[in-house]
Amino acid sequence: MQFDTRSLWIYLHFPRLQLDLIEAAQLKSFNVAKSSHAQALPQSKRNSQMDTSNKANDAPRAIVDARTNTLCQLNKKALEQGLNVNMGLASASLSCSSLQLHEYSENIESKHIVNIADNLYLVTSDIVLAPPKAIILRVQNMLSLYGGLGQYWQIIKQVLIAQQVQFTAAASYSVQGAKVLALNNRAIISDDRKCIATQLDVCALSHSDIDPKDLTKLARIGVKTYADMRALAVAELANRVSRFSMSIINELQGKQAARVSFYQPKTRYYDYMELLYEISLTAKLLPVIGLCIDKLSEFLRLRNAHCLSIDMQFFQRDHAPQTHTFASIRPIYKSQDWLDIIGLGLESVKFESPVYALSLSCKQYEIAEVANDDMFAQKSTHLASLTLLSRLQSKLGSKGVNHLHFVGDFRPEHNTETCAIDSGNRHKNAQNSAQKYKNDYSSTSIFADRPGLLLPTPEPLRLKVQVIKGPERIQTGWWDDRPINRDYYIGQSEDGQQVWIFKTPTQEWFLHGYFI
Repeated sequence: MQFDTRSLWIYLHFPRLQLDLIEAAQLKSFNVAKSSHAQALPQSKRNSQMDTSNKANDAPRAIVDARTNTLCQLNKKALEQGLNVNMGLASASLSCSSLQLHEYSENIESKHIVNIADNLYLVTSDIVLAPPKAIILRVQNMLSLYGGLGQYWQIIKQVLIAQQVQFTAAASYSVQGAKVLALNNRAIISDDRKCIATQLDVCALSHSDIDPKDLTKLARIGVKTYADMRALAVAELANRVSRFSMSIINELQGKQAARVSFYQPKTRYYDYMELLYEISLTAKLLPVIGLCIDKLSEFLRLRNAHCLSIDMQFFQRDHAPQTHTFASIRPIYKSQDWLDIIGLGLESVKFESPVYALSLSCKQYEIAEVANDDMFAQKSTHLASLTLLSRLQSKLGSKGVNHLHFVGDFRPEHNTETCAIDSGNRHKNAQNSAQKYKNDYSSTSIFADRPGLLLPTPEPLRLKVQVIKGPERIQTGWWDDRPINRDYYIGQSEDGQQVWIFKTPTQEWFLHGYFI
């Protein structure tokens, strides 16, 4: 998609995105562990454990590019030890023996760029992804909504600060101009063309998208900055560089519009977290999982949405990752509801080796339906029953839980059957089953006088009972060679228990159920 050169753009560059993600996750997991264990430990041990954890948090840490064996991202402690970006791994290890290393993953950064874009999409419309380290915002059509660039930028900054990431931002009337400013650490957010041009003049062209071969050619004739390039005639530039580089130069000078594709959020959520230390016990994973669930809950709340299932992947040190799906019968978004389900599901999970990281994904969510109920309406236990069903499925597995389905048969032994809960329509099936139960067992239904507990097979009546209602004759089943001919009564025993009994044509009495 192409735009005119009057559009203002902001380029957001995240120089150490993976490191920010690791440190934020580790800080959160440390805070959770500290709060959950602080009360259980003596004061001396508590202080010792906190000191040890603080040292682990404040340790020098770096991200290593495995392709070149060089450091590509460093935290503050690592920089204080004299380390720098592009330093070799061997030299860094000799300079700092306590250095903690993590392998660089472009995939992790690219997925986190999408998460940041999802949060920005709540406050701004036109977003362009430039993974793995950048996001581009088209500002022009948002200025009237926020009342100016200053107010708009404050909102954007609040979202980025909440993401706990370091960033460099710059504004320009071209995407290439904003990129060159940001990568040259010229953090200018202004709509003044003269101010932007002044800052661009001192920027190196090496941070633009001009072909590296053409950059070398320009450097040979002394063209290294934007001001040097602007001093050359257009015809001379065109003779020295390729057509692609010339289009980049035209875009940088504001003579040609950028071709970009705007981001459209997908109906899915993904989060990845590396742990502060390796964990083998599932019970100790729950506080860390709670951090991921809290972020999912906030994601769903802002969109007024619920979800039915989430997938969690546990990365093990010496074995392949384990993937587990946790499902709910009814759509939910609250973190505590999901934690209850996950906790029950993890009780039967055993890891082959310690877990060092985990990820959470929600492939699809749905907009919550608002129910305008009368405040005086009778409260229903329908949601409570769905919650119970969700927990049973987490504990026993989806195949271990069935529900009763009503069949058009008057014989008590054959008017219900068990069937599996359809995973695709669990919520609707549960609602339909509950409504059918309500209709079939209303006060005017012939099934109203049925016991809550039906015995699998009738038993000879040995209780002394007093008949309080009946008879109700059931004579049917002749067509399938399973006929019955019974007169049913409701009786009451000496201790007040109401029972369902029947009499056969041979005057034999049987007990068939209890009213509860």
